[in-house]
Amino acid sequence: MKINYLTILSLLFLQILGCKGQPEYLFLPQSMKLDLTPFLFRVYSPSELATLSNSDFNANESGLITSTKFSRYLSNWSNNRPSGVVGNLVLFQIQTSGSSSGRYVFFDGKQTFAYPIANLPDLLTDTRDDGVLSIDGVVPKGKKISDFFAIYGIDPAIDYIVFAQDTSSLANLSSATFAYYSLLYWGFPKERLAILNGSIADLTAASSLFTTPSYTYTNSNRAGSIKNLYRDHTVLQLTIGDLIHAIKNGTTNLEEVDPIPTEGFFIIDGRPNASYTGTVNSTASGSKYANCTSKTNSTFVSNTCVVTYEGRIKSATNLVPTDLYDGTTFQFKSFSQLQTYLNNTGYPTNKQIYVYGEDATKGSLVWFVLHQILGKPTRLYEGGWKQFGALGLRSPSSGSSPSAITQPASYWRTDIVTLSESNTSNADANVPNYLLDISRQFSKTANKLRTEDKGFLRGTSSSAGSGGGGSPTGGGGNACGG
Repeated sequence: MKINYLTILSLLFLQILGCKGQPEYLFLPQSMKLDLTPFLFRVYSPSELATLSNSDFNANESGLITSTKFSRYLSNWSNNRPSGVVGNLVLFQIQTSGSSSGRYVFFDGKQTFAYPIANLPDLLTDTRDDGVLSIDGVVPKGKKISDFFAIYGIDPAIDYIVFAQDTSSLANLSSATFAYYSLLYWGFPKERLAILNGSIADLTAASSLFTTPSYTYTNSNRAGSIKNLYRDHTVLQLTIGDLIHAIKNGTTNLEEVDPIPTEGFFIIDGRPNASYTGTVNSTASGSKYANCTSKTNSTFVSNTCVVTYEGRIKSATNLVPTDLYDGTTFQFKSFSQLQTYLNNTGYPTNKQIYVYGEDATKGSLVWFVLHQILGKPTRLYEGGWKQFGALGLRSPSSGSSPSAITQPASYWRTDIVTLSESNTSNADANVPNYLLDISRQFSKTANKLRTEDKGFLRGTSSSAGSGGGGSPTGGGGNACGG
């Protein structure tokens, strides 16, 4: 079909007149019935998506914000909101386990909204298959993100979202950083995403945040679609294929892998030192490992069964997560301290960072520090050691389950000297039945997730049109914020 570019330009000009003064991310086709996806879709790089924090966290308007800034926002959102933001302020107060603080921020139910939430991982993680080995707790499918916006009345074209711990804990902080990562991955602009430094409970006790002991649910009763932002941030996800291809200097026959960055790459292991050195779980035993050999799920549950072997990814350096935050308040350390910890890893300036943790949620905390505080171009290997360490070759003893990898020459075997180091095998009885069929062991791609997600964003995947209960329709109203 021949495109009349003059007509398109004329329509865009008329829309510009109607949206004068609005921020750049309010893409015009939201209020136009035109499919301009091929022309307007933009694929972002890790460096473009990075946020360099001010050395004084109080000066930040997004990324990591303090109670000083957050209180100012809440006191008068219309006048104090960040420049370019025209939508609502939406807070998620996260309590993943244990008793809640019983304190809630003030919100007006008109332009500011707050939601205590105990099941954020259920809403913003999934169990997904990358084409090699399924893994739980990774970034959710597009349908789940759409449902999330619908449930809480969020328009991603204009609204500003804050994730905050309810009470101080590593689980709450990690849940907040992964929620931030999930939304950024799905195209939510970094200028309108934030994590509160500190918990609602502690900040209330310190009189840094005024709260109330009662809560009344209020919803804006509107939502928009992530597709209408025309942004592709999926580069944030580092696949195991990308990782192996880079470690082997591009000498693989893997397909659908990203090219090795021209500036080079630097691998950071964001796990505790005992995990990094391969000294944990290697002699694990006890009742919590009961029935591991009968488990045939392709994923394993934390604190039950373990991976095939312990160790670390080849050439990775360790950035210990507990160094990055205060162990009582779970506030991040100062900018200068965080920069020092990164410098101590030997990181060469400007190289692209590949970071991983035990799993996606725990890895996201280190990713957040590197990418959204220190501003370094960083990609997260969501599979983490949970996936990488599962792909070892093992000859099980009688009665034990087979390992995921049974073919020594499998493309995905990771317990070899070119891909991992400091390796220690786990007890056979503690490893679940991961067994991959032969076709998977010699599959040439691990890019299934990103392919699905790119298709969803562009409306070309089979799941792109699945609305389902409560999913949003339309573009969230007028793209100019009306």
